[in-house]
Amino acid sequence: MYLTHSEIQQLDLLKKKAPSDRFSLMIQLISDQFEAMKAGLRYKNQNINNKELEQCLKSKMRKIYSLKR
Repeated sequence: MYLTHSEIQQLDLLKKKAPSDRFSLMIQLISDQFEAMKAGLRYKNQNINNKELEQCLKSKMRKIYSLKR
């Protein structure tokens, strides 16, 4: 696997950050990922309520994390 120049620069910038800053970035990325998944589920299921949305999200997450690697 080869990294682009931009990816190498991004990794260098991350290495210079404090662990707590890197952790905060990770939490924000995960949060944004959940919001994107919720938006996609709402788009596909226009009449879904919040409880159904949470159940659907949990089901998708189980499928994603149960995949064998």
